Amino acid sequence: MLAKDIKLGQRVRVKTNNMTALVVGTPEYYTSNAKLVRIKFENSTRYEHMINLNLELLPTKDQYPAHGGTHQRSEGEF
Repeated sequence: MLAKDIKLGQRVRVKTNNMTALVVGTPEYYTSNAKLVRIKFENSTRYEHMINLNLELLPTKDQYPAHGGTHQRSEGEF
């Protein structure tokens, strides 16, 4: 995933552990080829910085309505 395509609130899949996460920070400088992005794993209180190359954007239908999708947060999801 390119750093210029990352927007706050997008749902992404982390390639290293196949978990779904929410983008909660803008890309930060790391190297010229990779940027660090702050994410929050769904159904967890865990936040991490992840290299943008390890993130994969979920399809539009799996995004929240603000990003053109139809996904709704479940009651147990923070």
